[in-house]
Amino acid sequence: MLIRQMLKSSLLAGIAFMLVMMTALAQDVQKIVAIVNDEIISGYDLDQRIALTIALSGFPDTQETRQQLINPTVARLIDDRLKLQEAARFNINISDEQVLEAVAFLEKNNNMEPGQMDRILRQNSIDIETMMMQVRANLTWNRMIQQLIMPRITISDEEVEAVQKRLENNKGETEYFLSEIYLPIESNTPEAQVRDAVANLVSQLRSGASFQRAASQFSQGPTAATGGTVGWVLADEVPPEIGAALPDLGPGQVSDPIRAADGFYILLVQQTRKILDADPDDVTLDITQIVVPAGSGENATPENQKKLATTISNVIEGCEQLPTLLTELNSADSGKIGRVRLGDMPDNIKAILKDMETGDVSTPYLDEGLYRIFVVCDRNDPQARSNDPEEIRQEILIRRAENRARGYLQDIHNAATIETR
Repeated sequence: MLIRQMLKSSLLAGIAFMLVMMTALAQDVQKIVAIVNDEIISGYDLDQRIALTIALSGFPDTQETRQQLINPTVARLIDDRLKLQEAARFNINISDEQVLEAVAFLEKNNNMEPGQMDRILRQNSIDIETMMMQVRANLTWNRMIQQLIMPRITISDEEVEAVQKRLENNKGETEYFLSEIYLPIESNTPEAQVRDAVANLVSQLRSGASFQRAASQFSQGPTAATGGTVGWVLADEVPPEIGAALPDLGPGQVSDPIRAADGFYILLVQQTRKILDADPDDVTLDITQIVVPAGSGENATPENQKKLATTISNVIEGCEQLPTLLTELNSADSGKIGRVRLGDMPDNIKAILKDMETGDVSTPYLDEGLYRIFVVCDRNDPQARSNDPEEIRQEILIRRAENRARGYLQDIHNAATIETR
């Protein structure tokens, strides 16, 4: 009897819990977060988008993080609704197939396995429609920029020539492909509180959180819409506080918080390049070395050693077969050298490597009685800013289109009826 009562009590408690959860979910769905031209954004929409942001960004899934994400996420959801509504006015639509293709590209671009995005959504109880809507809004907006904005932009030869002249005047200077997160200091928020929030965000970014998603969700500057991307800049083209920090940042590095006149910046230098002046010594190569020893016995003649080295050089077709070959060769001096800078190599080795591309195999090189064969598994050439007129024209077009698109979205905002709750 006692056991039956306990089971009954447990069952009733479980049912009560489920009813509470279902009631909470229903309330969340019914809760109105915002109304955008008569379209409702619900509490469920908000919670799902926050969950998606956390799942894809690497942010810690804490109540504090979720609280910090509420306001910027509502703003992004409103932007998405406005973009889709505006696209509907011009009969611009993106199909489900195009959205799924974009998700597959996103997986590939982030070194994910096919279908991994779907598994992430399932593991975190995220409705796939949440991802679909976000991707659809981005694709739709890009289509609108291409169809409605870019065709109306004209770039004169004089503008291109002005950029070419500027490049010539700055030849050899370093350019930085920069991304930023900007958090203002507002009159109603203590500076110490903003500073702590920025320091916490830097810590999360350095621990692997996505800079692009953090910028799109937290940044309050104009580049938030493009994931914080500023583009290629010289140190003297940005505010002095930012310019002073750039030379100390290598590609992929996140800066310490930078205090500017009106707020804090976090910077990410994605790439660097020289203007019109690439130093060939800055080429880096991932190299594996094969050493053919002299051998022993009556057949160990210099001629036979050279024949063996030549045969090995001829049969290698790339880096995939190297592990097996190295095992069979059993040469203690052979193996992966790793990534080296061309300018740090001896002149005789530099002469061999300088024109080799990824997958190339050198002819045997005789070095104090040993034949050495070099295999290039990866090559990275230093980037140099080009003064090709078509490249310059395209850069001006993209930057001008982005600026006009931000103004266009602001105009849509101003004309819309938006209510937040």
